[in-house]
Amino acid sequence: MSRLNWLANSTRFCVAMTVLAYAITITGCRQSTPTDTPPASEHDHDDHDHDHAGHDHDHDHEIDIDSLPAIDTPAGPATLSEGIEQLASMQDAIAKGFADDDVDSIHGQLHSIGGLLEHLESLTASSDLPAEAKEKAGKAIDSLFDAFGDVDAKLHGDTGKDYSDVSDKIDEAVKTLTGLKLP
Repeated sequence: MSRLNWLANSTRFCVAMTVLAYAITITGCRQSTPTDTPPASEHDHDDHDHDHAGHDHDHDHEIDIDSLPAIDTPAGPATLSEGIEQLASMQDAIAKGFADDDVDSIHGQLHSIGGLLEHLESLTASSDLPAEAKEKAGKAIDSLFDAFGDVDAKLHGDTGKDYSDVSDKIDEAVKTLTGLKLP
């Protein structure tokens, strides 16, 4: 085969491949025809209440991201004594963070203290403490929820209180919990 024939055949081959590639590209980019979707149900859902195996449709779908637990949240303390010790340690760290004007360093602890307080509530309820001590502990935990909640709200720009405004209340509640006679 001469070079001229080879070039002609080669050129035809290249042109043919270019046309084929173009044709494939064009057909691949064609708009697809929409599929028919079945019509929506003919009845109005808002005029009656119905329950799907215990699934209520009248619930709130909004999620407060701050209230979700972190993925790496450690397990709560095993005993009430450990929980109170952890609370006292966290309270000291939080107080130091505010005293040093380093709120960023303790912001995570401020959020996780709520989970610890919830855990302390359940540990207190299931403890062998006398009823009077359980009530005293419950009031102290509620006081801590309120105080730390106010501080966190203020940090997020909502109506709340500065740590200095509630520090005495926090100290008193932690002192109440650390003073419990645990079995």
